[in-house]
Amino acid sequence: MKNEKSYSESVKSLSMSEMKNDAVVQEMLIDMIILEAVLTTKKNILAKQIDEALDMKNKPLFLKLSSEMNVLLEQFGN
Repeated sequence: MKNEKSYSESVKSLSMSEMKNDAVVQEMLIDMIILEAVLTTKKNILAKQIDEALDMKNKPLFLKLSSEMNVLLEQFGN
């Protein structure tokens, strides 16, 4: 005789599998939200520093910060 699962065991197994998948998806979403918050903060800080460099007419600092911003935007998009 085959070793078959009962209906309730099958439902329980499926439910546990779905719960694990939900946990993985939830963890991925949390990671994405945190990463986006960090990147947004970095972009805002760099934008403020770039504005200050322009106000001070500090071309070398402006070029350095602009380069950093370009790298950030290339890596993670707009």
